[in-house]
Amino acid sequence: MKIEIEVKFAISNEDIENLVSSIEELFQCRKAEAFLQTTHQFFYEDWTKQDVFPRIRNEQGGDATLTVKVKTKSATDFFERKEFETIIASSDEIVGMMPYLGFPKKITWEKKRCAFIKDDPSGAMEICFFLDETPMGWFLEIEAGEEKIEETIALLKLTGSKRITKSYLGLWEDYKKERDLPALGEDMLFQR
Repeated sequence: MKIEIEVKFAISNEDIENLVSSIEELFQCRKAEAFLQTTHQFFYEDWTKQDVFPRIRNEQGGDATLTVKVKTKSATDFFERKEFETIIASSDEIVGMMPYLGFPKKITWEKKRCAFIKDDPSGAMEICFFLDETPMGWFLEIEAGEEKIEETIALLKLTGSKRITKSYLGLWEDYKKERDLPALGEDMLFQR
């Protein structure tokens, strides 16, 4: 188990190239190739009473993972969860189990994710950066300890930008409401 602490920022198309260059230069890393990440998130019938959020998703190397996120605290400047994660052999089997474990509702969402990797493979990154293209637009996710995140926000000159501490599904709900788009449904998928 680990504690995941992160914050997101909405990024305009015009700012992506400069942002990527800044991250690569300041943190001696490079942006990896994007891959389509599909996540199946599971919910109670009344998700407002839910503090535990299981999900299954495909990872860049071809593995599938089962992750369980547990709320730790509310209303902070960071999105923080306890996170348990393991590689699984069969996504379909786990999806089939979820209703029997009390999670009858499934929402699927997609993003095209670019991770940033260290140029020197012997050095670990203290900060994880993910540049995500979603059906709602682009987001930068910064994951580290609170102090490192704050330092990184200042280095990337994002101090004046709106800090996002919601999950992508929470953002998806806001996006649909703001645009009166209930027909898009619960799943957050790219148009095909």
